[in-house]
Amino acid sequence: MYTIRVTPEGRLHAEASGRLSTAEALRLASQGFALADAGAITDLLVDVRGVERGPGQWLVLGAVVASRMDGPMRLAVVAGPPQEPVVRRILRYAGLRNRAAVVMTEEEAHRWFAGRFRERGREGAVRPAAAQAAPGAAEAEEFRPRAG
Repeated sequence: MYTIRVTPEGRLHAEASGRLSTAEALRLASQGFALADAGAITDLLVDVRGVERGPGQWLVLGAVVASRMDGPMRLAVVAGPPQEPVVRRILRYAGLRNRAAVVMTEEEAHRWFAGRFRERGREGAVRPAAAQAAPGAAEAEEFRPRAG
């Protein structure tokens, strides 16, 4: 079973519990990303600490997550010790690198989002200076083909 809601801070919050089949996990991902896209939400928090079993097809779930993570979206997954290895494997399949994190508490997730916001703000301040110093270099730096 799962629930999806938008917090007052404008963050998408999904929570899964019990037995989570692959089909249910794919529905959660599909509905969550559709809601995030419709509301221009970039911070996605998924709490899986209540999941007791599943999902079975990690590679499929990782591919779906990778295909739907657009632009500035960031994903924090709150997992307990039993779920952590599975979540790390799914995120590794998704290839999200620094756009996703596995944390143990919601407070850690909020700190991670805040830290990512500061880093993004710092990058924005540095890029205009780089563009003035070497016109064209900033555009070349921003274009990076997606692997895979």
